[in-house]
Amino acid sequence: MRALVTGARGFIGSFLVEQLLQRGYEVTCLLRPKKTGRGWLTGLDFREVAGDITAPASVAEAVADADLVFHVAGLTKAVTRRELYRANVEGTRTVLETTLRFNPGVRRFVLVSSLAAAGPSRTERPLTEADPPQPISHYGRSKLEAERLTLQYARELPVTIIRPPAVYGPRDRDVFSVFKYIKSGWLPTLTGGPRYVSLIHVHDLVRGIVLAAESEAAAGQTYFLANPPTYVWHEVEDQLAEILGAVPRRIPVPVALAFVTALTSEVFGRLTRRAMLINLDKFRELVATRWICDSSRAQKELGFTTEVDLAEGLKSTAAWYAEQGWL
Repeated sequence: MRALVTGARGFIGSFLVEQLLQRGYEVTCLLRPKKTGRGWLTGLDFREVAGDITAPASVAEAVADADLVFHVAGLTKAVTRRELYRANVEGTRTVLETTLRFNPGVRRFVLVSSLAAAGPSRTERPLTEADPPQPISHYGRSKLEAERLTLQYARELPVTIIRPPAVYGPRDRDVFSVFKYIKSGWLPTLTGGPRYVSLIHVHDLVRGIVLAAESEAAAGQTYFLANPPTYVWHEVEDQLAEILGAVPRRIPVPVALAFVTALTSEVFGRLTRRAMLINLDKFRELVATRWICDSSRAQKELGFTTEVDLAEGLKSTAAWYAEQGWL
C-alpha cells in the first residue's frame, strides 16, 4: 500500500509519516523545495517529491500512484487573510483536482482539518459532527471552506475529514509556549472565567487518522478525534506545573489588554511580514470559553480510542522538550 502525505515536515505530518511507515506503507512526501533538509523526517525511508500544494505539476507526480492521500499541509497563522485562504483553500482545491485527474481510483482522500472549522461550543455540551459549524476566526473559516470543498468531491472521490482539537506532544511549538511560561514562573491568565478545552496527544491523533483512512465506514464522513474528558484549562496548567516542578505566579490579563496586545502584534507582523503567534485572529479564538468536542462517533463507527492520558502525555512531552534543550 502506498500513501502520500502533504505537510509532512510539520508537527502532525511528521508523526503521521512515522505511523504509516510502522504500518508497512510505502510513503511519498510532497516537500517544499525552498526549505532545506528533512527536519523531523531525517533518517526515515520515504520517497521525496519536491513541490508545493499550489503547484499542480508537482502534486500530480506525488499523487499519481498513491492508494491513500493524506492532506495535512496548511497554515495556522499568516500575515494576511489572503495567505490563509491561498494555502488552506486553494491548496486543498489543487490536491483534490489533481488527485481526481491523475488518480481517480484512489482508495481514500483524508483532509486533516480542525475544531476551529466548527468553532467553539455555545453551550456546556461538547460539539458533535451534527452541529452546524460556526467558526469565529479567519483560520477557522478557511478550514471550513476547505472541508466544504472536499465534500463537493465526495461523489467522485472517497473523502474523509478529520477535525482534531488542540494537539500537543513532542515537536509542537504552539502549546510549547504554555510549558515555557510555566517553567519561567510567570503565567499570563486571561480573565473572564474558566475555559474548557478538548485535547489530543499527537500519537493518538495520527493513529486515528490512519484508522479513518483504512475504514470503509469513514468514506464521506467527518470525525472529531479527541480525548473523552473535557478539561478545565487552568487545571491542565496546574497539572503541568506539578510535572515541571514549578510554582508559577498567575498574571491576570484583562480581555481588553489582550485585544490591544493582539492588535499590536498583528501590526508588527504586517510591518515585518512575519506571521505572529498572537494576532487578532488568535485573539478571537483565545477569548472563546468552550473549545470542546465529542469523539463518540469515531469511537462507535471506527473503534477509535485514545491510549495516551493527559498526565502521561504532558510528562512525556515535557521530558522531550527538556531533552531537546527547549526547556
